[in-house]
Amino acid sequence: MPPGQDDEAGKVSRGADGTPSSVRRSVQSGDSPRTTIAPPAPTRLAAALHSGHLAVTCDLHPPREANLDVFSREALLLSPAADAVFVTDSPGARPRVSSLAGCIRLKELGVEPVLQLTRIRSNRIALKSELLGAAAWGIYNLLLLGGDPARLGDHPDALDVYCLDTAGLIALAAGMREGDAGEGSGSTGIPFLIGAAVDHRGGSAELERARSKLEAGADFLVTQPVFDAEPFAEWWEEARVTLRGCPILAGVLVLGSARAARYLSRGLPGVEVPESAVRRLERAPDQALEGAAMAAETALSLRDLPGLAGIHFMKAAPAEGVLAAMRKAGLR
Repeated sequence: MPPGQDDEAGKVSRGADGTPSSVRRSVQSGDSPRTTIAPPAPTRLAAALHSGHLAVTCDLHPPREANLDVFSREALLLSPAADAVFVTDSPGARPRVSSLAGCIRLKELGVEPVLQLTRIRSNRIALKSELLGAAAWGIYNLLLLGGDPARLGDHPDALDVYCLDTAGLIALAAGMREGDAGEGSGSTGIPFLIGAAVDHRGGSAELERARSKLEAGADFLVTQPVFDAEPFAEWWEEARVTLRGCPILAGVLVLGSARAARYLSRGLPGVEVPESAVRRLERAPDQALEGAAMAAETALSLRDLPGLAGIHFMKAAPAEGVLAAMRKAGLR
């Protein structure tokens, strides 16, 4: 879940965090249908982030073929232990079923979905269309990211799109939420809960980029994977002040094998698995169980940080391994 590369943030005013429970249509005589919003009520994710209890969320990758059976089984396995499930958007720049299609399936299964949307694949028109499509299905939780460049994936000659930077994508969604007249018809009053990424290893410059995302309209942040709690705790003390209490989910990567760990370190920006972790996996008689244990240990070391909103488990293992990590950490 790399944050991508950002330029100067676009800025819009911010509104309340809560999201309405329903969207209703009202048609005035002679007018085209216009979206109006029911009284505000938070999504389950919004409620979890502000509950005062540690929220637990996780990733789920859509399939690379047009069949959602395994995806659905994994969603039902993970959902009892997670407040929300984030559906990834072409991780590693490899084509998969879209995040929106995956979120729609989660809605059908009664699972709280989070749409991931990367700005590097589409221009402003296509990105806005995807956001409108999500809202039409009642999907309001968003994680807006830069995305992995095409050179890393199956189609290295594909063109990346730089119509918007990440903060610009956030501002686009926030404008649709806040009623920005510049966003045109059909785009006002959509109650998005907007998330963005932050890299805790990036120092003060990264904190400034994160602050620009909040100014653009983000409501919460998710960190890159944490492997060492001590330097993260030092960063956390500065981040709490700089980011003014913004809800933050600490990322914890669940690895299924040493091979997966080496692939992620080589192939994905923002992911650096320590060599000590790779060697520990290589020595383990059951690498999947060891990966779950390592993730649980990291989550346990983070859970008591004052003000931390929750833990986000990132999936680089079978869903059973992610669930085992959650259980071993005693989070559910």
